[in-house]
Amino acid sequence: MELKTEAEIHKAICLWLDIALPGGCIYHHSPNEALGSAKVQYRMKQKRLGVKFGWPDVEIFVNPTWWKSETIPWAPVFLEVKSPKGRVSDNQKVVIAELIDAGCHVAIVRSVDDARDALDELMVLRDE
Repeated sequence: MELKTEAEIHKAICLWLDIALPGGCIYHHSPNEALGSAKVQYRMKQKRLGVKFGWPDVEIFVNPTWWKSETIPWAPVFLEVKSPKGRVSDNQKVVIAELIDAGCHVAIVRSVDDARDALDELMVLRDE
């Protein structure tokens, strides 16, 4: 079955991460997309509390024990999940650039296979 919506792809990636990430690694989803339909006052409150509009969908913290790349330095990994035709927003482009400037790893993924390819380059996965 081909996953077509961003939500379907996102759920599939999270289910895969539950299996693939070794012990000592953790991931998190910041539900920024829910803010799009919220009232302006609530969005402004969230911004004052530190919510970054454009923050990637999934952030992954990898225990350095599982970092396999000798040429790419250890750092947090972020996945921006998109549907097959989805586009990165201007806010997302800014945040992704800032994360890369901070030394983080960021990948735009459109499937579980994309997520696997992005992480496999950096770390040991349990589903290999």
